[in-house]
Amino acid sequence: MNELETRKELGVLGMLAAFAGGALLGAIATLLLAPHSGADTRRWIVEGAERSRDALDRMGRAAREAATTARSTFTAAMHEGTPVHPH
Repeated sequence: MNELETRKELGVLGMLAAFAGGALLGAIATLLLAPHSGADTRRWIVEGAERSRDALDRMGRAAREAATTARSTFTAAMHEGTPVHPH
């Protein structure tokens, strides 16, 4: 894996971590600012966790697809001798 691919993958991981952290902070703020009954809160947490898991799954698939496309494009360009950068 080259440096550019590594940077892209780290960028995607950073984005996923930021998303997860934001979701967690939002959930905590909501619990503190708008309390509900225990059953309602548990249901809300489960539903939120499922939505977050689904969103992270979609983001992970998109990141893998983007990395695969980038890797294929880079490999093809290297074999053809085409410059990879747009400059």
